[in-house]
Amino acid sequence: MRISFVLPFLFAVFFLNAQQTPQQGTIAPSATITLSDTAHTDFEPSVTNIQEQPKPATDLQNKKALLHQQRIKNKADIKKNDARSAKPDAPVLLSGFNGNSAQGTPNDNHIAVSNNGWMVSVVNTNIRVFDTAGVLKSNKSLTVFAQPLGSFSQNSDPRVIYDPDNDRFIVVFFSGVVSSTNKIIVAFSKTGDPTAQWNLYQLPGNYLNDTTWSDYPIVSISKHDLFMTFNQLKDGQGWQTGFRYSIIWQIDKQKGYNGDTLTFNHWSNIQYNNKPVWSICPVMEGAAFTDSVTYFLSVRPSDLNNDSVFLHTITNTQKSGIATLSTRLLKTNTPYGLAPNGIQPSGQQLATNDARVLHAIIHNNRIYYAQNCITPYTTSGIYLGRIDNPTSLSPTITGQIIGYDTLDLGYPAITNIGVGPNDYRSFLVCGYTSDKLFSGTTAFYIDNDGNVSDPLIVKQGEGNVNVLADSIERWGDYTGIQRVYNEPFTAWLAHSYGRTNQVHGTWIAKITTADTGTITNIKTVSPSIPAKVFPNPVAETDRLTVQFESQKGAHTIIQLTDVSGKILHKLFDEYLKAGVNQFSFNPQPLPSGVFVLQIIENGVVIKTERVVMR
Repeated sequence: MRISFVLPFLFAVFFLNAQQTPQQGTIAPSATITLSDTAHTDFEPSVTNIQEQPKPATDLQNKKALLHQQRIKNKADIKKNDARSAKPDAPVLLSGFNGNSAQGTPNDNHIAVSNNGWMVSVVNTNIRVFDTAGVLKSNKSLTVFAQPLGSFSQNSDPRVIYDPDNDRFIVVFFSGVVSSTNKIIVAFSKTGDPTAQWNLYQLPGNYLNDTTWSDYPIVSISKHDLFMTFNQLKDGQGWQTGFRYSIIWQIDKQKGYNGDTLTFNHWSNIQYNNKPVWSICPVMEGAAFTDSVTYFLSVRPSDLNNDSVFLHTITNTQKSGIATLSTRLLKTNTPYGLAPNGIQPSGQQLATNDARVLHAIIHNNRIYYAQNCITPYTTSGIYLGRIDNPTSLSPTITGQIIGYDTLDLGYPAITNIGVGPNDYRSFLVCGYTSDKLFSGTTAFYIDNDGNVSDPLIVKQGEGNVNVLADSIERWGDYTGIQRVYNEPFTAWLAHSYGRTNQVHGTWIAKITTADTGTITNIKTVSPSIPAKVFPNPVAETDRLTVQFESQKGAHTIIQLTDVSGKILHKLFDEYLKAGVNQFSFNPQPLPSGVFVLQIIENGVVIKTERVVMR
């Protein structure tokens, strides 16, 4: 049962700080790659730390354990209630198919679709191009995609965005998890065909040279600029304990399309009460792109209960040379809070991480944003926030908590699908799981007044996720959804679901709305077109997997040699966490014969495995 709260608003109470100016710089043009080029050898290497060495629990882990106990205690006392007098119809499923294959955990799903029917889908280790019928047109690992720039390992958190004004795609991801090797890869398609040539750029992940590395990018575009946000983490530490500060990159995107030297603004001193603001989410334009102002949102993501929302504003373009950043604090009367982990039928938990803003859009004068949140049922739900008139001195802020007594929701994304400046209709997509339902994908419709529909089950889960040697599995880090700019009221999405072989799968689907009150051009659409599966991803058994344990974090090389010891292919070259790690790769590029897989830590071979290709 769903519960929804809309409470009275409060408004911005004061400016956080004076306007800031950025550090400015340039990045020289680096390299190009043609995505359809089959000349590149592509082993699609992937390493997953499936069991970290024991260490003291973090504050966030202690809070999660407390929430889990509260959830168990409160389960018998839940009172079902849905006081809504009216709700719109759920979205309509048009089609769906299996997307990128799972290689590691979690699936960081993102998607972009062009007006000409090109679709770019990314997960943690690969990039695939489909047409809208689901036919695979190109497939590359992120390692090979970035190969013209050099050798990169541990590529993570890919994002993709489509620019309808210029008919171009932009892909962003990072490589390396220590400051000495951490790089940000930015790729701009040279045309509207993503299987053709891309301009590749390499940005420093440690721009301020302070032993931090860039983690968790979120991207948006304005009429002239690309915006990227990152969290800077201390060397040797992860996101739970290593956070130092958040940054914003502002890049003239036309230079990237042209293959010219990039010019950028770099914003880093983003604080409140002398404390750095954690995890900043850029607000994506809904249907039309402007340059007057770009917004960003952040919250207090690890608090059990809070009402603070930070609204960051960048005025002017990068090219103008006069862009400024300001931050102010808003207060909502609909508090958000850290969500408990989701539950699978196996009893294993799916991690909801923290309550950071995961996705945000603006259409005309209304911002919608979404994040993971605890519900009144002590389950995991979705917080749907709304900010009206953000340019005013007193923007209004309200919120809804979308939640169920027997279902967990997580990792939302949102897109506007309306036509015209006053059409705020939108879709929200997220994951679901329960102790009786395998994790899958669901979508909600938001009408023009902000009312939220019942859910549409886009893809049912098929099995439990069981990748890590732990009771807590990864669920995801984010979800992808994008409106079809030249096809109103429709959107494409990409999200994870549990597969029968206990790993994540990616499901790509197209949805529309049944709201025909003012829509007449889609009345003939069938509400139940069967989902088709094409192409079927490479089976997991086609990848070779090896597990190994590291007693301490170490620089690790994984390579293939012939039986005489001659090095043939270096598959991995990067720092790895201590604990049990799982490495997999695609052996199909190898000819018939016998090979040796070597794992080397700090110069010492710790494991060898024979690989026989017939």
